[in-house]
Amino acid sequence: MDKRLEELSKQIELCTRCPLRQNSTAPVPGIGEGRRYLVLGEACGAQEDKAGIPFIGLSGKRLNQLLELAGINLKDCFITNVCKCLPPKVSGKRRAPRKAERLSCYGWLQQELSIIKPTYIIALGATPASLFTDYGISQIHGTMAQTEIPLADEQTHKCTVIFHYHPAASLHQPRLLAVMLDDWENMPEVVPHDYTVTAPSIVKSSASMIALDTETDNKGGVGQWSIAYRNSKGQLEVQSAYGQTKIIYPDEQKVCFHNARYDIRELERNKFATPKPENVLDTMVMSYVLGFGRQKPEDTGKVGDNMVGGLGLKYLARRHLGMEMKTWQEVHERPDLVPEYNANDSVATLLLAEKWIPQLPQHFWDIDMPLLDVLMKMEDRGIKVDPDFIKKYAEEIDVHLDEVKKELGDLNPYATEQVADYIYGTLGYPVTQKTSTGKPQVTKEILETIDDPIVRRILEYKGFYQEKKTYISNYVKGMDLDGRVHCEFKQTSTSTGRLSAARPNLQNVVKEKTDKSKSRIRDLFIAPKGMLLVRVDWQQLELRVFAALTQDEHMLKALLGGEDIHQITADMLGVSRDDAKINNFLTLYGGTPWAISREFHIPIDKAKRFQKDYYEKFPGVKKYMAQQRELAETEKKVYNHYGRVCRLDGMFSDEWKVREDAIRLGINMPIQGTAGEVVKRAMIDLHYQHSAPLLINIHDELLFEIPERDAKDYALWLKEYLPALTTINDINFPVDASVGKTWLEASKKEAKI
Repeated sequence: MDKRLEELSKQIELCTRCPLRQNSTAPVPGIGEGRRYLVLGEACGAQEDKAGIPFIGLSGKRLNQLLELAGINLKDCFITNVCKCLPPKVSGKRRAPRKAERLSCYGWLQQELSIIKPTYIIALGATPASLFTDYGISQIHGTMAQTEIPLADEQTHKCTVIFHYHPAASLHQPRLLAVMLDDWENMPEVVPHDYTVTAPSIVKSSASMIALDTETDNKGGVGQWSIAYRNSKGQLEVQSAYGQTKIIYPDEQKVCFHNARYDIRELERNKFATPKPENVLDTMVMSYVLGFGRQKPEDTGKVGDNMVGGLGLKYLARRHLGMEMKTWQEVHERPDLVPEYNANDSVATLLLAEKWIPQLPQHFWDIDMPLLDVLMKMEDRGIKVDPDFIKKYAEEIDVHLDEVKKELGDLNPYATEQVADYIYGTLGYPVTQKTSTGKPQVTKEILETIDDPIVRRILEYKGFYQEKKTYISNYVKGMDLDGRVHCEFKQTSTSTGRLSAARPNLQNVVKEKTDKSKSRIRDLFIAPKGMLLVRVDWQQLELRVFAALTQDEHMLKALLGGEDIHQITADMLGVSRDDAKINNFLTLYGGTPWAISREFHIPIDKAKRFQKDYYEKFPGVKKYMAQQRELAETEKKVYNHYGRVCRLDGMFSDEWKVREDAIRLGINMPIQGTAGEVVKRAMIDLHYQHSAPLLINIHDELLFEIPERDAKDYALWLKEYLPALTTINDINFPVDASVGKTWLEASKKEAKI
């Protein structure tokens, strides 16, 4: 007999004696009737098979968490599986049920559906999803579809299917948890999206808000484009155009884009009118602010229109509007479909904006949207680099790498096992962290705590190697004809709300040449002839924010009195200033006795006493820590001073260490996030009020390009002006200002004004 038929016959036989069919979950008349939700898993596990009850293990615990997050009462749910039998193991692992096995159990599922007639089916994972769609679960998670399902009595039943990752997926792939929490916390819904289309000679609407979307033609110009809006009767309309059609924006009209940077630049390149910066709205930024995902490199809304999550328009429209939209891959070779494709984009953008605007926090209007034009202008300006220095410095790095490699001998800095053997074997350091496979960790953070000449050389080698590989090559490739590099600044990619940078990432550039770092990479960035670089750097920004948020009287007294907070801490604890400084920052970042023990190489009991003494001397700090821990445990989210939210995904974990890491994030995020807002508020003010020639932002640092004759006066003005812009609980935030011909020169202490 064919092996597949033999296996199928055995599976059908198993279905007749399956424990799940013999216990309370088996559908009998009256059981489960009127349940609003049918929660549909893939197949039973070993625990379920033994007990005859679905979802009773770790997956069941995670499912209960997710249902609670979505506000779904467990009493409204009937929980079952597509395949009622326990699949066999392959190479020691339980495999997913095969098609034949699923079909052999389908009769049982039909009986359950016939009795329950649910309003919603929650399909968990790829196997349940395959009953209703040809898409993979990674493409449709967090979305829903209307379906008509055949029942056991030859009738049909209309219901809504909601697609989610299987709860077990987060147990095997922890990074999926954040995606799953997003999906369950914001369940999908359908928004009416029918519209009519017109093709005017001049694109214009008197509506208070429009949405605009462009498509690039095969020559790089504007091809198909459209605006969507509501007419005087409240109906959706789309004006569809191609190429160089004129567009007019009424003065107060809000113009929505999804990824405004792309469309605005596309319009500018092709000599189109663009809306005033203050009238621009961006649904990509809205979705980020509301916590619906973070931008991935490929998730721009244009490149990769078939994005399966994050902030891509197609995914957001499917999830939040119930709109099924074609991907660019499906239409780019079908010119007849492009107008409809483009119209759907503008309609989806408008509907998302209408849905989300009432929910947006105040910082979206005060910080996030005004910042967009600031970042675009910074990207457009770029920063000048010295091409001669690039070549010379690359050669210097090669020579230095060879020297370090000779000193290291056979030890390969990138051979993890060799480095681990040296640290934990030769040096005898205790293993404090392990990888997921149980091997000792050798991360940069661990290596930096070890005082050993070979370890320092390993770090030095890796730093210079990365510098050449990542930065030097990127700068050569990224230079324009004027010798300037244009960094991309992202405002939708971090959990704290701080900015990040890419292509090239200037935020990773070594700050200055020191005993620990011999890098001269900042000498690569120069001022053009007749200009100088002006640099401002906030003084102890995060520490001052820490004092402002904790309201600790000793910290406030020191900072308001202009005293050295690290020396105050040293005097109060009876330690050196350097140790006090380390401890201040360890505490700021949610440091534990374990971190203190590792940093100062002291026994854990002594570290606990050290932290206890610290909290006794700084009671405001202790109170803040307790408040943030309680907030993390109860709400599983924290907020910065301006109301930006950070959900603590790790608090949903069963692992103690993961939860503790989440609590540390909950302690640090309000500090780091608030510090980021202080810098962004300064950037916004300087851009709109003073047309400041901002070049780059690197965390707490800003760089400007100023005519040589005005540079010192400008630096002095910034030093006086910026601290007055933002005050939090009577604490202001002073800056240092300096001037130089290169970024490195402007970073030196002697360059301060």
